[in-house]
Amino acid sequence: MPLRLMLLFILAAPLIGIIRVEQGAFAPNTGLWGEPNGAAWAFAVYAAFTLLGAWRVTRGALFRRMEPLGTPTMSIAEAREFGATALVLNLGLLFLMLTAFGGLAVLMGTVGKGEFRATLGGAGAFAYLTLKWLSPSVFAFACALYLMAGRPRSGRLTLWCIGLVTFMVGLSWGFKTSGLLVLMPGFILLLWSAPLRKFAWLGVFATLSIVVAFRLFDTLVGSIYENLFDFLIARLTVFIGDVPWYVWGRVASGEELPNYWMTPFAAIGDQAFSALTGITRDSPDEWINSHYGAMLTYLCGVPAERVIHEGHSVTGTPFSEGLIALGAEGIPVFGLLAGIITGFVFNRVRAALLEGRPLVAALWANYSVWCLFAWLNGGEIVQLFHISVLVGAIAARLLLSTVIAAVRLRRSAATGLRPPGETPYSLTETRIPR
Repeated sequence: MPLRLMLLFILAAPLIGIIRVEQGAFAPNTGLWGEPNGAAWAFAVYAAFTLLGAWRVTRGALFRRMEPLGTPTMSIAEAREFGATALVLNLGLLFLMLTAFGGLAVLMGTVGKGEFRATLGGAGAFAYLTLKWLSPSVFAFACALYLMAGRPRSGRLTLWCIGLVTFMVGLSWGFKTSGLLVLMPGFILLLWSAPLRKFAWLGVFATLSIVVAFRLFDTLVGSIYENLFDFLIARLTVFIGDVPWYVWGRVASGEELPNYWMTPFAAIGDQAFSALTGITRDSPDEWINSHYGAMLTYLCGVPAERVIHEGHSVTGTPFSEGLIALGAEGIPVFGLLAGIITGFVFNRVRAALLEGRPLVAALWANYSVWCLFAWLNGGEIVQLFHISVLVGAIAARLLLSTVIAAVRLRRSAATGLRPPGETPYSLTETRIPR
């Protein structure tokens, strides 16, 4: 159910935004006032192909009510011990974010979020690793264990505490949605088979978290929006629909678009890419034309200086990416591709939950938020297989495997017994025994 709702939202929100722009709304990412150009019909076709691809790969399972997980596959005592370890681990990551990386200054308002990211320096890689993989995977792992223990009442407080700590890790970055996004992998697992009405509280929490983050880190001063409600509605629709509207307008009018096919090579990482190609940020035109996000942002009229040195970016969706790559023919191609990949990830999460593999379920749930839906929302397909994704997944797996090994070793030492057929220090075991 959660992945289905996320997919429907990621298709409906841009479509509503495009319709609003075609009705004359201001397109903030392009600096233009909207007008009809047929983009809404084109995006509707893309959405239909996406749903078709997802339906085919999942054989319709994505659009049916999820089957229950069945009987608990681990004891409450084990779940409680794993949960306590996960809480300590995320507390340690939060401490690093607030002190070593300067997140406390962001929360206190003494340092802006842009300045915070700019001053991370060499520590930025680990800070991003913490935000996108380590902390959310720990929370998702705790949620999976909670499910597999039968949702014990005694485990709720620990889970709430882990969630609060994880939320603070995300909030310390100063983004409006980072506090919510770090929790989404865990929510995907917790609400896997929940009925639709159970998602009402999640909608309320999501709205409140965005409002709180906006009040802390942003302002409407200098904006065309008169109140926070209007801004949030525009942020959820127009801000992610105006770029697809603009790119379709260029395609429909026969304007030339940049060459897309150099951009996938950026998946090896910027340093390796520069070493192999000789293209660096000191060559703005070449750099922009070899990085899809920068290319799209520059295409929308943002100066090269802001694109390269300030990291400014716009939201394009795979619809825009398909248009730049293949023209109008890219609509069904990238639509089907988006649906097929979504269905594949759904199948991986579903299988892991049904087979009682919490570590695998946590990693795939995290991938679905920070990689899959990042691509479905913003485009740039290299987000699915960038070298940083491989590094993040390996690091998170090692971290969670170490947690499993440590808890098993402690339990074995306490009882003097090893689980049958297992070594308590294995870092590769992903199943939690009954």
